[in-house]
Amino acid sequence: MRIVVCDDHRMLLEALAGSLRARGHEVVGLAVTPDEALLSVGAHDPDVCLLDLHFPGETSLGALRTMVSDYPRTRVVIFSATADPQAVAGVLALGAAGFLCKSMSMDEICGMLDRAAAGQVAVEASLLQRAFLPPATQDPLWVLRFLTDREWDVLRCITRGQTTQQIAEQLGVRNSTARTHVQNLLTKLGVHSRLEAAALMADHATSDVWPARLRS
Repeated sequence: MRIVVCDDHRMLLEALAGSLRARGHEVVGLAVTPDEALLSVGAHDPDVCLLDLHFPGETSLGALRTMVSDYPRTRVVIFSATADPQAVAGVLALGAAGFLCKSMSMDEICGMLDRAAAGQVAVEASLLQRAFLPPATQDPLWVLRFLTDREWDVLRCITRGQTTQQIAEQLGVRNSTARTHVQNLLTKLGVHSRLEAAALMADHATSDVWPARLRS
C-alpha cells in the first residue's frame, strides 16, 4: 500500500512512517500541513492518505474536500486525538474513508488502513454506531445528510431492485466494489439488508429528499 501521512507533530509523523514501513507499506510522502498533504497526494497518487484533523489555527476539512473531489482514487483517512462521534459523522459526510484515533495500536491502525484501501469504512464499530445514533427528536431519514454522492447512487439502485451486478454496471465498477459500496451504505443507514433500506425510503421519503439529479 502506498501512503501519504500528514501530521503537524514531526516526531509522531516520523514514528508513524517508520512503523508503516516496518509493516511493509510504502510511505511515499510526509507532510506537516494540509496544504503540503494536498501537494503530496497530487504528486504521488497514493492509495491512502492518513490526515490529521487538527492543526494550529485550522482543521484539515478543506484539504479533505479537495482530495475527495480532485483525487478520488486516494482514500482519505482522518487521524485524531479524540474519538468525537460528531466529528466522525462530519468527515464521513465529506467523503472520508475512515476515522482513526491516535490511541489505537499500530496493528489496529494498519488494519484500518487496509480496510480503507479495500473500499470499506475504516472506523471502529462502536464509534461508528455512536456517530450515527439517531437523535430522539429527528425523523427516520436524518442520516441521509451524511451520504456521499456515490452512496446516493447506490441507494437509488437499491430502491429500483437492482442486483449487485446491475449496480456494478450502473456505477462502472467491479462487483466486489459494488458490494462494498452497498455494505457501507447499509451501515450508515443502520439497516441490515437492501430490503430494509428500500423499505425505509418507501415508507418515509418523498421525491424532494433525493438529490435533484436522482429524482424520477
